[in-house]
Amino acid sequence: MKQFYLILMVVCLPLFANAGLLNKIQHTGKHLPQTLSRDFRLSHEITSYKESGVWAPSSKNIVFYSNSHPAQADSIHSHLWDGSGWGVPMSFGYYQYNAAGMVTSAVMSMMMITDTGVQKIPFFRTEAFYDAQNRIIHYNMFTKNFYEEDYVTWIPEQRIHIAYLANDQFKMSSWEQDYLEEHMFYNSTFSFDGSGRITEELSYVSADSTDFVLDSKTETVYHPADNSTGADYISYISSFLGSSLSLMFWDMPILITSNTQYSREFGEWNPENRNVWEFDASLRRIRQDEDSYNGDDWTTDNRTLFTYNTNGTLETSIEQSGFTGAWTDETKTEFFWDGITGSEDLVQNVNPALQIKAWPMPFAESLNISTTAKSGTTSRISIYNSRGQLLREFTGLDNLVWDGKDSQGRDSANGIYFIRANQDNTSAVRKVIRVK
Repeated sequence: MKQFYLILMVVCLPLFANAGLLNKIQHTGKHLPQTLSRDFRLSHEITSYKESGVWAPSSKNIVFYSNSHPAQADSIHSHLWDGSGWGVPMSFGYYQYNAAGMVTSAVMSMMMITDTGVQKIPFFRTEAFYDAQNRIIHYNMFTKNFYEEDYVTWIPEQRIHIAYLANDQFKMSSWEQDYLEEHMFYNSTFSFDGSGRITEELSYVSADSTDFVLDSKTETVYHPADNSTGADYISYISSFLGSSLSLMFWDMPILITSNTQYSREFGEWNPENRNVWEFDASLRRIRQDEDSYNGDDWTTDNRTLFTYNTNGTLETSIEQSGFTGAWTDETKTEFFWDGITGSEDLVQNVNPALQIKAWPMPFAESLNISTTAKSGTTSRISIYNSRGQLLREFTGLDNLVWDGKDSQGRDSANGIYFIRANQDNTSAVRKVIRVK
């Protein structure tokens, strides 16, 4: 359960705290670097921890998409590894959009043991408001007071307001309540270069919203090949804030090589933290270093390494720590993708009450199959070849691995196969491809 509670603690923390807007969004960009191909959507991600030299699975997030908008996530279901397999979902994220595809509301729920039994309790909620140009102008965050076992009352946790100026420039103000129920207010002003990109953020803090004190500064350096503009920044910030509960959708399309955060003490700027990014020849982020200043020089405390598949989509991110003097693997996240172009034809007869996920696609040796039903367990999963002949059947399973063999133990050939899931009078079908 440790990973679940860790996730819970992270998402419930105020989004920006003292770090300022720029440092926060650039740091979280590590979760999903820019993907070169837009023909794929994230199917699910699996996080593992290194234990005794072996990767041990910990959590899995599965993404479900809108039937009418194939690239638009409806919900995310989070599972924990129980030592032998993936358990039932422990938390759920649900999203609502406006006509332009911007997230207007997000709710995260968690399975809780209460006096009346196990219930799905909403515990985290956000709402976002946009102007006529779909630029975010207000963002609100709410939580529940689980310490007092109040599962009903929504408590304001944070508010953010963005005011837009001429030439795609803007300023930001925010309010937040910490775990001691103390209120803090923040203002941020920005400096921009000739392309409209942010080069510096000055963050001010106040306990009463009137007497603001200069608190921190963030400086940003861009890759020579970056051609982003102020409009790109506004678009990214609007998407980032609106979908901040998604955790995995923060795709930063801006090529930043470093940002450096300073604190203000006795009228002087003191360097504190720095993020440094490295890119490959295709301008994909392949490494992120998290540095701290020790008084004389920078020391890299943590780093994240990124790898990509042949489609140019993110395949793995591995977080490492260097506190022992040698780099040690800590956490690995594996990303799995679906094609969303018409030629992929991945889903047929989609029923929102019963859905099938299958990965990797195409598969070579084995295929992971996962079903999600609104009620109960999928009663039967059947696998057919392209001629409609039944090859294999499984009952009473929501998650399984097909080894590519039929019921007689014979290996199947390359080609197209169909997975059919049945529950009561409901069914769903998924097409998969085997290439050995």
